[in-house]
Amino acid sequence: MRRAQPRHQVPEPGTFALTFDDGPDERFTPQVLDLLAERGVPATFFVVGRSVEKHPELVRRIVAEGHGLGSHTWSHPELLGLSFAQLLRECRRGRRAVERAAGRPVPDYRPPKGHWDGRGATAATALGLRPWVWTQDPRDWEPGASAEGIVAALEGLGSGDVVLLHDGIQSAPDPASADRSATVAALGPLLDLAAARDLRPVRLEAP
Repeated sequence: MRRAQPRHQVPEPGTFALTFDDGPDERFTPQVLDLLAERGVPATFFVVGRSVEKHPELVRRIVAEGHGLGSHTWSHPELLGLSFAQLLRECRRGRRAVERAAGRPVPDYRPPKGHWDGRGATAATALGLRPWVWTQDPRDWEPGASAEGIVAALEGLGSGDVVLLHDGIQSAPDPASADRSATVAALGPLLDLAAARDLRPVRLEAP
């Protein structure tokens, strides 16, 4: 069996993907969804199982509004500190929580912090996961990040890019990181930047 390998670009020319990690968050995920609905654009959300169990209605809204959906483990641990058995449990439990909320299979998956190694590949293959990483990280998760700084960091946005953003933060070392206002404020200018370059946002999909 061929081992899973992470995808990191969208194949259709002239497109790019917005992705959001670490939600759903009861305050900021609805703000992100509202803005995406206003602009009529899709995104993809990689959600954490324990947060899904608290807010399954937000996962149902993500699906109902036509966005992509993937799992992001159960509790967003440091993967390097886990045994292989723990890694399997984290990935399996996270996926099951998302699937219960969504009411359908959810094979897409993003490893926390994008960490990928042979154990991750083996776990993803065993569980039938389709891993995704990214090409553009504007570091919106850093304390003190600003909307202007996020957009400036994406000046190199181009065809095929997968953009990493966060509608929530898991286990933030600095409480300021939990405030996702800068990410929400950056979305409009980011979409304007993409439109000026004739880039169309799409949700992540894999064969």
